[in-house]
Amino acid sequence: MKLGFDASRWLARSQALTGREPGGGFGKPKPPLFPGEGGRHRQRAFRDALADLLPPVHDWLPTIRISDMEVTAITAAPDPVSSLRTLLGERGVPVVCLASE
Repeated sequence: MKLGFDASRWLARSQALTGREPGGGFGKPKPPLFPGEGGRHRQRAFRDALADLLPPVHDWLPTIRISDMEVTAITAAPDPVSSLRTLLGERGVPVVCLASE
């Protein structure tokens, strides 16, 4: 399946952050599909998976995921717009989809 991000990097980052999810009820159960502890996190993962799997079914471009580290690098770049265009180009976003300055 074609993805708009590097799944192995995304998984590694996710695993590195496991257990550091915020408290305050953010991981509370979400019955009926996700009734246990961490239910909200499982619900988000399920919805993210749908966002990754459904685009090809409708002949859409793949979902693109930009990590917090990538956003930091883009916003710190001397030319953030060019930096974002480069990243999106590497992910297969057609240039016509990018707004001009």
